[in-house]
Amino acid sequence: MKRSIQSNQRSTEILTFIVSADGTTVTGLDKNQVSVVDTGAGVKTCTIPALTSGDYSVIVTTATAATIAQVSITNSTTFVVNTFDVDGTTATDAVCHILVIGSKIAERA
Repeated sequence: MKRSIQSNQRSTEILTFIVSADGTTVTGLDKNQVSVVDTGAGVKTCTIPALTSGDYSVIVTTATAATIAQVSITNSTTFVVNTFDVDGTTATDAVCHILVIGSKIAERA
């Protein structure tokens, strides 16, 4: 039996995808809804379908050993993922598993 996930939040949007270390390959459930451009060592610029303003969350887990990630939301359709060696200062390309949670409705429950 299939059950829908219930939430008090209205019209929650969830995107999940995986980006290769070099930023050229996107896989995962929502690979066809996003585009990614590698804009430098350890920097991936992601474009998603428009969500309400910049009011969404991006959760990144790196799948490359000894790396960490930092996310910066630019606007309702764009965010940037920066990946570093565990020292936190050396830009390093890394495989990224990305989860985006937001809404297309401005009204909040």
